Amino acid sequence: MTYEEAVSYIKETAAFGSKLGLDNILCLMSFLGDPQEELRYIHIAGTNGKGSVAAYIASALKASGYRVGIYTSPELLRFSERIRINDVEISEEDIARYATDVRKAADEMISRSMGTPTEFELVMAMAFCYFRDKRTDAVILEVGMGGRLDATNVISSSLLTVITKISCDHMQYLGDTPAAIAGEKAAIIKPGGRVIVYPPTQDVLTVYEDECEKKEASLYVSGRADRISSELTEGQCFRLQGREYITSMPGIYEIDNAALAIQALELLRDDLPKITDDTVYEGIAGAVWPGRFEVLSKEPLIIADGAHNADGAKALTACLKEYFGDRKVRLCVGILKDKQYREMLELLLPFASSVIACEVPNPRSLGSTELKAVIEEICPGIAIETAYDVEAAAEAIKKPQQNAAADIICGSLYLVGPIREMLTT
Repeated sequence: MTYEEAVSYIKETAAFGSKLGLDNILCLMSFLGDPQEELRYIHIAGTNGKGSVAAYIASALKASGYRVGIYTSPELLRFSERIRINDVEISEEDIARYATDVRKAADEMISRSMGTPTEFELVMAMAFCYFRDKRTDAVILEVGMGGRLDATNVISSSLLTVITKISCDHMQYLGDTPAAIAGEKAAIIKPGGRVIVYPPTQDVLTVYEDECEKKEASLYVSGRADRISSELTEGQCFRLQGREYITSMPGIYEIDNAALAIQALELLRDDLPKITDDTVYEGIAGAVWPGRFEVLSKEPLIIADGAHNADGAKALTACLKEYFGDRKVRLCVGILKDKQYREMLELLLPFASSVIACEVPNPRSLGSTELKAVIEEICPGIAIETAYDVEAAAEAIKKPQQNAAADIICGSLYLVGPIREMLTT
């Protein structure tokens, strides 16, 4: 296949949806020679913060001189963002090559009536083969959804499991309480392994403790950092365990994500001994994760945040309070209809002087007309502009703000990605 044919094949497979369970990926990897067994992993699960924590750890490992594979999803704009080694995305030639190999294996499965791999499983298989062939020192593997039945859980061991903050999302698949969701995430903990977790509530901690006892695994709870200063365009300074660090990411929640990553890196030193205090500091300072309270423009001030569930919206409001106080912002919002859109809007709208209601370029999008109706119900009388696609939303944002401290683009990564590209190129 060519690159264009490979991407088309993957997109066509995505139309069939997702399927939780490991049978497909186990079979597919077997046909490919089980390349996942030849790699070493830092396996990251959680509801919010996975991408940022992955970025911090990857940056520090790169600073330490390691060749690090990174697998994350979904992409903001380009398919190649999902599979990277250090800062370099997989090439179009390698996408074509590995998609061809994986398709052969998938077609063999289908011909034998052994299952039909999903889009996520196909891309995951490509990543495993690519990282093996490129001889990575370690792979940072981000769980797609849940953990227990997620395709990434095909791996049999890991250097370390990392679980970020737990909140309610994908409840139709994972359960309707934080403890139930934590149980799905905790299932990626490996027998005899190690796991470090974001500071949990007691009910979630009990889930982790029970899972670790059952698997004879070691549990570590991340300590919280103390914020020293936060500057919207300069980043943040914080203190953890007597040392000071800086992060270029201005989101208030990033300090806790960075603290979790720093303590994860401490646990990794036995297996990856080139990690030092200096490389951890350098890695945290140099980490970048687009679309998470990211300043796209200083004048006019435009910020993109991928908050796509109620907890993410709550974290975004904390940033709005910190940086804007009582000043209101113009929201550009697009949300998928299977998300907690009412809860998100109830949190965000008190901070808005006006709203651009946008349809997200995804089949699961809440329609802009329906979104507008929900906004009017929650906040009667607020000024709303309807954008039926991302291009219209970008044009609306370019119009001068009236009585707003900033434009905030939020609600879905499927909105943030394309609109970010339009506003920054």
